[in-house]
Amino acid sequence: MRFLILLITVLLVRFTPLRAGIHPDPVAAWADYSAGVAERRAGWQALLCLLLPLIPLELAFWALADVANGVFVLVLGVLVLLLGLGSTSRVYGASRRFEQAWARGDCEAAALIAEHDLAVRADDDNDLLAQVRGRLLWAALAGYFVPVLWFLLLGPLGALGYRLLRLFVDRLPAESQGYAGSLVHAMEWLPARLLVASFALVGHFDRVFESLRGVWSDWDKAPESLLMTAADAALSGGAEPEPDAPVLAATRDLLLRAMLAWAVPVALLALLG
Repeated sequence: MRFLILLITVLLVRFTPLRAGIHPDPVAAWADYSAGVAERRAGWQALLCLLLPLIPLELAFWALADVANGVFVLVLGVLVLLLGLGSTSRVYGASRRFEQAWARGDCEAAALIAEHDLAVRADDDNDLLAQVRGRLLWAALAGYFVPVLWFLLLGPLGALGYRLLRLFVDRLPAESQGYAGSLVHAMEWLPARLLVASFALVGHFDRVFESLRGVWSDWDKAPESLLMTAADAALSGGAEPEPDAPVLAATRDLLLRAMLAWAVPVALLALLG
């Protein structure tokens, strides 16, 4: 059932307007409300408020399990997973506009796009390009890989729970994140390393492992830094890009190959039951 839910969701995100997410977004709205609660009641009370919607959803899955041969569970599972994935179309759209400005040689326009749409600022062109590449990698991790892993482990509520926590933490100052920040870090720790391992499999294997020697098990290592280091190593030593290729094309190709590397074992596990 989980594989079927995931397959339908991927097809909807790929071939329908749902790639832009569900609007209005109830998950973002609830995260906003819970962040407001956290301003008045910080700690476990705000966290409990944030995760409260998962209880009725779990009861709904339980009640619908034997109804209509599981059709309603399938529909509900797809809906919840769509909410758990959210949308990364804004980031990918902004990265395309950034590439177009960069290709024209208009670095000032590229910097404005990066600052306005991607919240990226840099002192020089090389740093700007590196940070935009990092933003693209982070969007893939938080928008696809982390929710999918927790969906496979815990079902649709695992993906939704992660997105609720991620949005909630993003709305809080660092000193107020508390338990929620620690929980988000824990949920991202394993998927980030699995994604890095995927980069090694589909890129330059030896250089990825050499570049991350000693940090694989580092609990405090930020996922963004880990991904950027691994992606640079995976892409090093490969074929030279075509002169007219978009500046972020190699990063997109790497992410696509990594997604395929995840898809194969998931499909095999589904076939084996």
